[in-house]
Amino acid sequence: MKNIGIRVLGGKGIGYGHYYRCLSLAIALGQVEKDINITFIINQELEDLINNTEVEYIINNEFEQDYNIIDEREIDLFIVDSYLGSNEYLKMVKEKTKLMIIDDNNDIYDASIPDIIYNGNIHAERLGYLEIEGQLKLLGPKYLIMKEEYWKKQDENIDKNGILITTGGTDDHGITVKIMDAIKNLAIKTRIIIGPGYYCDYIKNIEAIKTENMELIYKPPNLKKYIASSKIVITAGGSTVYEVLSQNTIPIIFSIADNQDLICKELSNIGIDYLGKYPSISYDRLDELIGRYCYKNMILKDGTLDLIGGQSTLSTAEIILSRI
Repeated sequence: MKNIGIRVLGGKGIGYGHYYRCLSLAIALGQVEKDINITFIINQELEDLINNTEVEYIINNEFEQDYNIIDEREIDLFIVDSYLGSNEYLKMVKEKTKLMIIDDNNDIYDASIPDIIYNGNIHAERLGYLEIEGQLKLLGPKYLIMKEEYWKKQDENIDKNGILITTGGTDDHGITVKIMDAIKNLAIKTRIIIGPGYYCDYIKNIEAIKTENMELIYKPPNLKKYIASSKIVITAGGSTVYEVLSQNTIPIIFSIADNQDLICKELSNIGIDYLGKYPSISYDRLDELIGRYCYKNMILKDGTLDLIGGQSTLSTAEIILSRI
């Protein structure tokens, strides 16, 4: 029996992308290797979400207590997907077991510490990770961890029309409302995702300003059918943009966090429209961009929508398991 521990945090302030990435990896590991036990170590705020799964978990907000969990559970591989640890924490974990970190920009931790370093982003191979003897590097979209619903190829026969707006699980900056205001005069079908971390007062504000052509989708379990059937998705430059590309849908992107900046820059360089970083998002460009793709039927550069496939997750899980 192989024992794997996964340390991840999430919530209204942090967002939920790290959690869903780890959950997807756990599902893949379980499909590849049946004789395996996976334990999540999470913060209190994630409990409601993880309760809806079959995942075993421990609620522990203190990273220092992870060392005891590693010993008690006889962990063979400990996976960290959080920016809130430290190099000392990683070193202590590595003294006890094999360590994997899930990284985004090579700017938080000493990347020479872990036994396995994962970064599935489009820019990962240009981040200057040092060559460390014995270390396994899983860098770039060929290793990208995606949610289970994206593991199969997209249905090419789906009719695409209208716009989808999503800021992820949370929207602390009120970006959804600003996008709605910017496109309110467009007579085009628009669907708006209300994430699990949206505050009640903010949802009421969205409900108050929506127009007849706008449909609100409340806390859906996944976005695939909405992404696949949309012509355009307006989204932050996190994991959702890869899901959009995997469904051959056109993304219009913005950044709301430092770890999204390099993704947005890389995608902008290959022709994907970038509205800027909060608080300097250019909402006034949306009319022209939506008109370009919806009314003039312009398309992105050849090959841009073929960057991402969902088949990488299971093969990445196989590689990880081979190192335990």
